Amino acid sequence: MLTKVQVRLEQFRQASRIHGGMAKMWAVAMGVKLSRMPIPRRLRTRFYRMLYGGKFASLPEEQLERPLSEYRSLNELFTHGMRPEFRPLAAEANQFVCPCDCQVQDIGRLNHDSLLTVKGIEYSLTSLLPGVDTQHFEGGTFGIFFLSPVDCHRVYSPQEGVLQEIIHVPGRRLLVHPPYQRKEFPVFTLNERVIIRLQTPFGNCLLVMVAGWGVGHVTYPFLKLRRPSKHLITRQKFDTPIPIQRGQWVATFELGSTVIMITEPRPDIITHIARDDRVNYGQAVYSFPMVGASPSDQPANDP
Repeated sequence: MLTKVQVRLEQFRQASRIHGGMAKMWAVAMGVKLSRMPIPRRLRTRFYRMLYGGKFASLPEEQLERPLSEYRSLNELFTHGMRPEFRPLAAEANQFVCPCDCQVQDIGRLNHDSLLTVKGIEYSLTSLLPGVDTQHFEGGTFGIFFLSPVDCHRVYSPQEGVLQEIIHVPGRRLLVHPPYQRKEFPVFTLNERVIIRLQTPFGNCLLVMVAGWGVGHVTYPFLKLRRPSKHLITRQKFDTPIPIQRGQWVATFELGSTVIMITEPRPDIITHIARDDRVNYGQAVYSFPMVGASPSDQPANDP
């Protein structure tokens, strides 16, 4: 059993390594604290292009919903949206779409009640999803989607349905970058995370937003929730479930992290993406059999 001290030391070791030493790590941490400070308009474009194109990959400026000079702070730019014509939704109503711009770290079926990542790290559903009845998801599907600093950090609903509950699980801020993940420190169960429970026409779906190094917090574009506890699991269950459209913006990472999508088991699911693919939100991830359709009505499954 890992102690809090061991996990905290590993968090600092990882952060120091990725930033090239303790001094640079603390400089980045200070930058995160100052990321909401307004930047003079005349300096914004030059500063943002120095950052994106220097430390990070360049932003696709033509796809942003606004010109660079209109983003008042680094946090505002980091949580930017994209012009809808560059993120079209998959056409078929029975398709679950990707919830974010990302690189696909892993995708597959749950082994009964656990998922195994390409890094050889196994996570049980009960450890990943405390406070959630996991029996409905045993043998279902999972996708792990890593968001880099250049990605749009808004998270979207993969399917239409209703928002049932938001659960906040306190935890650490270990790096979620795949090269830094280790069996000794199972990041997805050690880190702070938010579990979004959705009910769709194709069964229940979970979006697990896992915080990483530097993530300030998760915000919601249409909800004002009470501040979560730093020590206890906080649940916000909606007496009247909130209707959600497929592709609707439901949450935002304020700095980078990972989204895990989990769905119930259903026969004849077709997978449209693969490990290591670069995927944008709105692209098809799975096609589910239409409710009430006979096998002959369904498209052939992937070989």
